[in-house]
Formats: sequence, C-alpha cells, structure tokens
Amino acid sequence: MSLVRFQSPTQGSVIMFGQDAQTLLDTLGLPVHGEMTAGQLPDLLQRLKTAIDADKAANPVIWPEDLDAPEDMDAPVIVHFAQRAAPMVPLMERCIKSGETILW
Repeated sequence: MSLVRFQSPTQGSVIMFGQDAQTLLDTLGLPVHGEMTAGQLPDLLQRLKTAIDADKAANPVIWPEDLDAPEDMDAPVIVHFAQRAAPMVPLMERCIKSGETILW
C-alpha cells in the first residue's frame, strides 16, 4: 500500500495511505501530484471542512470503548473519511497563516 505525504516547507506534514489521499484529492478536485497554493488554500479548506461535516453526519463514529454488549466487542472498527482527513485541517490553517503552499 502506498503512502502520500502532504507537506509544507515549515508547517509540517500529514502522511496518508494512498487510497485515503486519493479520496481527499478527489473531494477537493486536485490532481494525483501537485501543489495547493496559499491563494487556493482558504477555498480548499472550506471545501474540506464541508466534506468532513457531511461525512460525520452520514457516518457517526462509534468508539470501541463505548460498546458495552459482549457481541459488540467483535464489531469491526471503521475509520471514516472525516477521521482520515481531520489532520489536514490544522496543516492547511497553519499554511494559510504563514502564506505557504502544500506539496504532495
């Protein structure tokens, strides 16, 4: 399984599995390799937050520690888009403040 690293020169990076990164890129309408410029970031951040909110509404997270019946203990733990994409939000916010780009 491949990994994709979203990185800025000084604001850090986020590493995602390839399939999750592709979902993020498709959601934002971005190519497989590229750059989010400082000028594009505010709009992309808003689109990402909207997509995260929609995914949270469609797929509420059930934390394993909240499962209380014995048969619940074998339930698969599913990590949804909102959880996978969440680390991108602070990276994008930091890059907006610093005027930096994000490359991948």
